[in-house]
Amino acid sequence: WIMSIARKGAEEAGRDPSVLKPIVCAPAYVSDDMAKAREQVRWFPAMVSNHVMDLLNRYDESELPPALFEYVKRREFYDYKDHSRVGAAHGEFVDDETCERFCILGTPEQHVEKLKQLEAVGVDQWNVYLRTHGQERTLDLYGEHVIPAFG
Repeated sequence: WIMSIARKGAEEAGRDPSVLKPIVCAPAYVSDDMAKAREQVRWFPAMVSNHVMDLLNRYDESELPPALFEYVKRREFYDYKDHSRVGAAHGEFVDDETCERFCILGTPEQHVEKLKQLEAVGVDQWNVYLRTHGQERTLDLYGEHVIPAFG
């Protein structure tokens, strides 16, 4: 959806829309304990909800994919003093499914699988937000198991 808007804008500006590439960035947490992994990243969909609210102010819901905005209907507040923090209270409205949709979670094999799904829809750049506990471990596991799957 977003890329179609960007490509249309590029075309209207006389630029080549085919040169636009999506870059995806989100937290990644490697663990076989999915409950723990979701708690490490629940802050991220809560943070993204600020951008989603902006989109809802600009576009009619019918123009947006429901998977993008449905979850913000449960949002009650956002506290910027806890912006991007594991355990932030404003993340309590984010359900487990939304955590899994917006982030890369699970075993190294699950990370590879999700990244390959993103690759299949045209994503060729992935940035990991290291805003979780165990950042060094995440980097080590990515270096050992995830990155080699793409090389």
